Amino acid sequence: MKYTHTSLITALFLSSTLYATQEFKLEQIEVTDTLSAKTMDEIKYEQLNDPQVPTASSTLSTETFTKSDIEKIKPKNVYEILNSAQSVNILYMGRKHPYTISFRGSSTGVGASSFGIILDGALLSDNTAMRILEVLPPEMIESLQIVRDSSALSLAPMQAFGNPNGSPLQGYIVIKTKKPLKNEGGLKVAYESFNTKKTNFFYGGRSDDIYYMGSIDAVDSQGKDGYNTAKEGASGFFKVGMDKDDFNIELSGFYSRYFQEIQKANLPISRFYNVYWKYQPFENGLISLSMTKNWNSNQNTNITLSHAKSNWTHNQDTTGVTYTYFVGSQTNDSVNIKHTMKLADTILKVGGQAIWYDSPNGELFYEGYERKEQIYGAFIQAQHFISDKLIIDEAIRIDKKHIDSLLERYSPNTDLSYPGNLNNTKVSTINDKWAKATLNLALGALYKIDDKNTLTGKFAYASNSVTSDITTSEVGTALEKEEQYRYELGYEYNFAKAVAKANVFYYDINNLKSPYYIGTAANPQIVFSQYDQERYGSELSFEGKIDSFDYLLNYSYVKADNKNNEIPNHIASAKFGYTYKDINTNITTKYVDGYESNFFTTDNNYHKVGDFVVVDMGVDYRHKLNGYDAIASIYGKNITDKKYMTKIGWEDVGAIFGISYSIKF
Repeated sequence: MKYTHTSLITALFLSSTLYATQEFKLEQIEVTDTLSAKTMDEIKYEQLNDPQVPTASSTLSTETFTKSDIEKIKPKNVYEILNSAQSVNILYMGRKHPYTISFRGSSTGVGASSFGIILDGALLSDNTAMRILEVLPPEMIESLQIVRDSSALSLAPMQAFGNPNGSPLQGYIVIKTKKPLKNEGGLKVAYESFNTKKTNFFYGGRSDDIYYMGSIDAVDSQGKDGYNTAKEGASGFFKVGMDKDDFNIELSGFYSRYFQEIQKANLPISRFYNVYWKYQPFENGLISLSMTKNWNSNQNTNITLSHAKSNWTHNQDTTGVTYTYFVGSQTNDSVNIKHTMKLADTILKVGGQAIWYDSPNGELFYEGYERKEQIYGAFIQAQHFISDKLIIDEAIRIDKKHIDSLLERYSPNTDLSYPGNLNNTKVSTINDKWAKATLNLALGALYKIDDKNTLTGKFAYASNSVTSDITTSEVGTALEKEEQYRYELGYEYNFAKAVAKANVFYYDINNLKSPYYIGTAANPQIVFSQYDQERYGSELSFEGKIDSFDYLLNYSYVKADNKNNEIPNHIASAKFGYTYKDINTNITTKYVDGYESNFFTTDNNYHKVGDFVVVDMGVDYRHKLNGYDAIASIYGKNITDKKYMTKIGWEDVGAIFGISYSIKF
């Protein structure tokens, strides 16, 4: 096996020279220049016309992945794109919601969601988003933007459904799917390790103001032996819209249906050791309608409506002796209204959002108990263009949650004699109750010293109250309102062909909610305690191009005075790309420092995870096939076959190698 890995790695390096004698050049290659700083006029135009753009003061902390960036990563899903982002640690487990997004050392609890998700303007609840992002084809994404902290106040509620600990969101992930500019189609086929076969087909076009597009994506994989990771299914996507000077409208839809196994824990220390679960099947659907009215050159209104639904049949006992099924469903409806106006040198945005979530049979830690909740929110944001060098912004946001029905997961009814289990004869539900309002305040500034030097500063305050007045984590200990004070300074320097960025941040958090995992594999449970935490750190990045060579270096450092053992203090990544004629080679590596995880361990103790380096590599050959643009690729992920863990119990499947061929017509 090691010989095979070595041979494939060698092939990746050598394949960049296979066509060195070819003189053919593509007539058109899409290039996005991410190194040039935006002018004040460009910033003003963007702030006025893009309803999802963050504030100018977020320039140094907002990260964008373009279509070209995504193609180089060759991700299997959105989470692999996010794992390339700065200060982000994607934690993987099997079970029902396999991914957790941790940012700047935020909570790693299962179900925790540092970021909200906006897909083509649709506001998705945590649970809906986690399911859709797992199966959304990366080939359909035009851009993915990570909008961090206070910069996201104008986007959507900073409160969540899926996060059991109730902490305020750390920002939003904004995903925009492809929009055809001309009549074109494409086909991509791929074959990867573990007998994995993938196919993607799309076609779209435009006629005057009308555009349309549709795609189909399918995958069939045996999965790695002993890991329980087989998967088979397909998804479909469509988009149709109209662009006019004074009115835009777009309707899009997505549907997926998969039969898939759920990766098992392969360490005896996990309570999920040798638990062979799977979905039979797992379905997702989303439809959204977005409309923008341009009243004049200084005012516009955007309205987005969406409806999403998921259904699943979860086989919770696949030992072959008995079969236990949980049949669940969830719906997610949202409305997002924003009005933007330019008043002299100020751009003012006002709006409101609402999200309705209903899971009649419950899910994750709430199986068997209905979850029906709503979040309503409103914001006002102003950006003042003081001069051609200085922009100041401020924002206030208020969100309020109503609960029709929810199982009390902060229950004091805990028997810790076993390592712990909820006393189900005492569990209670919350019915028809309004939570206290969540308040978010933000103040930011961007100052362009000159064409090369830029400074930013941000302050944010966030609060979030627990839902019920009687909730406690331990007998006699009341859970209290969580408050976060966030401070950040940024600096950017533009070289001739490179950009250096630095951010320094400090979070002062009171009553941060911490998960405590108890129960068994058949009946996992979770309750919470709370603690204060000071979290601080820095982020550095250096990106540039030298002729045909491009690179991106990222480093982040995070430290906390409490629960620091749960945080990787150091995360570093490097991306290198080289283009020679029609051959493009990309190498990506990421290092995650060691930290600890106590996720449903049999002894309730922490165990070391992290402390690994992963290397990915890909080579693309761009050419013509019967006059059509085509790309032949060979690639490898985790090519050194590292068996690392980000949550205790679940080892990475190791090296994955693949080949693909795509053609556009």
